[in-house]
Amino acid sequence: MTQYERVKKQNEVMRISAVIITLLVMSFSMPSIAQQASYNEAVSLLEKTKYNQKRGNLEGAIGHARLGLDQAETLNNQELIIQFKEVIGEIYLSKNDYKNAVSSFLAIILAAERQDDQENLGKGNLALANTFSDMGAYEKASDYYQRAIDNFEALGKKREKANAIQALGYNYSNSNQFSKSISTFETLLKLAISESLYSYISSAQEQLFLDNIKVNNAAQATKYGLSYYERIKDKGNSATLSNTTRNLALQFIKTGDNKNALKFANISVSIDGQNSMSLETLAKAYAANDNNSKAIESFEKALESNERKRNPEGMARNYNQMAELAIDRGDLRVASNNLAKAESIGIERNTRITLLDTYRMLALVNQEKGNEDQEAKYRSMHEAVKLQIGDPDKIEYKLSRAKENLAESYEQEARARISTTENRKLAQEREKLKAQQKLQDIEIIEQQARLQAQELQKKKLEAERAKQDLLITEKTNEASSREAELERLQLDAELQKLSEEEREKRLELIEKEREILRQQTELQAQKIESDRQARMLYFMAIGATILILAILMVAFYRTYNNSKTIREQNQNLAEQQKTILNRNIQLKKSSEAMLAMNNKLKKAHVNLKVLLKKEQATKEQLEKINLDLKNTQVHLVQAEKMSSLGLLTAGIAHEINNPINFVSSGVQSLTKNFGEIESFLENYQKVLALDDLNEIKKYASVLQEDEDFLKETQDSSKELLEDVRYGILRITEIVNGLRSFSRHDEAEVKETDLNESFDSALLILKNKYKNKTEIVKEMDETLPQIQCFPGQLNQVFVNLINNAIDAIDEGGEIKIKTTNLDDEQVEIRISDNGTGMPEDVKAKIFDPFFTTKEIGKGTGLGLSISHGIIEKHRGKIRVESKMGVGTTFIINLPKKLELDDKILEEENLKLG
Repeated sequence: MTQYERVKKQNEVMRISAVIITLLVMSFSMPSIAQQASYNEAVSLLEKTKYNQKRGNLEGAIGHARLGLDQAETLNNQELIIQFKEVIGEIYLSKNDYKNAVSSFLAIILAAERQDDQENLGKGNLALANTFSDMGAYEKASDYYQRAIDNFEALGKKREKANAIQALGYNYSNSNQFSKSISTFETLLKLAISESLYSYISSAQEQLFLDNIKVNNAAQATKYGLSYYERIKDKGNSATLSNTTRNLALQFIKTGDNKNALKFANISVSIDGQNSMSLETLAKAYAANDNNSKAIESFEKALESNERKRNPEGMARNYNQMAELAIDRGDLRVASNNLAKAESIGIERNTRITLLDTYRMLALVNQEKGNEDQEAKYRSMHEAVKLQIGDPDKIEYKLSRAKENLAESYEQEARARISTTENRKLAQEREKLKAQQKLQDIEIIEQQARLQAQELQKKKLEAERAKQDLLITEKTNEASSREAELERLQLDAELQKLSEEEREKRLELIEKEREILRQQTELQAQKIESDRQARMLYFMAIGATILILAILMVAFYRTYNNSKTIREQNQNLAEQQKTILNRNIQLKKSSEAMLAMNNKLKKAHVNLKVLLKKEQATKEQLEKINLDLKNTQVHLVQAEKMSSLGLLTAGIAHEINNPINFVSSGVQSLTKNFGEIESFLENYQKVLALDDLNEIKKYASVLQEDEDFLKETQDSSKELLEDVRYGILRITEIVNGLRSFSRHDEAEVKETDLNESFDSALLILKNKYKNKTEIVKEMDETLPQIQCFPGQLNQVFVNLINNAIDAIDEGGEIKIKTTNLDDEQVEIRISDNGTGMPEDVKAKIFDPFFTTKEIGKGTGLGLSISHGIIEKHRGKIRVESKMGVGTTFIINLPKKLELDDKILEEENLKLG
């Protein structure tokens, strides 16, 4: 065997060994790789579930969660299984699918009990308690909340324990079990203080404050309320601070601390002066401090706020409050008037809670007047309303035996389902173990068969190896013979190569001898040719010499004959040279004069070039200045527009905010109502699906409770829909007005209704002139649409009306009048009864930057821009003013507008 064959064989053995080792490693690592891939997929499904849950795509979240749960159960990863069941339960809870939520959370509890996992057991008990509390099974919820508290107590987890105690307290409060709620939150407060759990301190103080208000314990309420206020006053949001200070003021009134009542009522109003409840509380505080005039003023502001919000219940309540204040003062006439208004609103809008107070006070007023029949009538009506709505001050537990039974049935059904599922899984596990055992037995038999086959294969390999050794020996001998033969052949080839090289050298020598002979022959031939050429040159030189001598003799003769003629010609040339010299002197003088003239022309030409360059630079500078002026004008106009818009934005925001809040609160209440209706329909559908009479009876009390509440929900929903409709209508009006006003300036003329333009301008300025100025409109209904730039005219109208508002004190009047003068023109008059202008001011009002306003309240460009806009429209604007009487701006505009290209080009420049 050669060295090459031995290396090749070693490489082949190493390659086969590497393949076998790789296969063995892969066979051991494949299960772990597959398991890791399955785990990663399960984690990815968990993330997708939470993402869809956050986005509100609950169906997608449920789909991903179920796939992930199957994957986690296949991996038997208990941590992932619990996480998936937890998120599935949360999704069902957000869908109000309490049955499936109970099943998911109970599965976590049972799994944690089997594994003695106290932490997950606590989480499961807390989640299940939240589910029962949400569906109204408060007693069932309390039981599981207590279990969660015990679990976290055993683990020493203080924050989780505090969280469970807080949830238990809210459960008691929501079910009107206020004594238990107060006790629970007092426990939470002690724990939070001792363990420095500051967020729970705030929530405990807040709920103790609210619950003591509900049980009419004003002393305790003020104690916890003050502590809560001190904790949030520097970092709480405005709504929370306003509600807290308002409730504190009411509790101080009850305890007789009228000074603190007034203090906190004022704080509440300072935080949110538009809140009618805060204004009512301030009025009550003033009344408690015997400041009746301030109390009436605050009640009237609250009434105005409720009127703006179209809140009939609030309006009726305010009239009742003012009537009660009048009764305390003994002013029965004022009390009767206010109660009549409250009764009218209560009957019209069916606000029975306010009618209860109205009829009570009407009976009292008639008792004071001695009208026994009227007194009896109103007492009877008071009792009738009270019978309908019950005693509003009476606290009733919100415990429903039907909901507790329903919760119990959900729990038992879930336990049975989970038990069935677990049994089925155990049976499947046993079958799986049996199958695995059978597979193992078969594997053992197969392994024995493979061992026998390997023994036979081993013997065959040994026989094959012996045979291969014999073949290798034979091949080695053959190779040795071939190597000897090859060496002999190589020697013969070397000898042949040497004889070939010697012959080639001999041939080269012969070829060189031939080349030398050829070169000698060529040299002899060249020598003979050069001798012949030399003889020919000798004879030609002799002939040429003779010929040159003959030519020289002939030339001498001719030269002698021509010399006489040349002398004569020279004399003539001398005379001509004198004449030429004189002429050259004259020409030189003329050229010097022309040269001086050319120098002067060159200087003039240079000066002209300099002047032209200066003129060109001046022209370019003027063009640049003109462009800068145009850009400055555009920026000034835009700045004035932005200044106006900045001043008016707050007003528009205020105008549109009220109806938006109206719609928002109405939609939230409707959403809540529809949720209650859906709950009723679910219960009703469950009853329809039942065949067993006993099961139907179990739901009867639940449906009876829901039917009573459903009627109230339907009535309130109708009122809410009406309120939402009004809010949307008001928003539509405002948006339509804004859309009309906010048309962009365009470089083209459009047909425009001036009356509509004024409506838009007044809408923009409404927040500025309301409660200050009365607007009187005398609009010509026959006024046709005119051709104009509508956005620019809107700016003029806003500027003029805004100036008129600024010129008027409280209670003034602004009159806007449009007139169809003739076929060519329309006239606009904007008048006010303000302070007027002196003559010197009137002469300057259209000058740029002239203003009589204080610094920061005007740019002085409004009237200047307005004047320019009217002139561009081929119109006229003038002013009439008299000190102490008022001012009138008169505008005349053409109905048809024809503009040249220059103006349209300027408009395009403004638009950018």
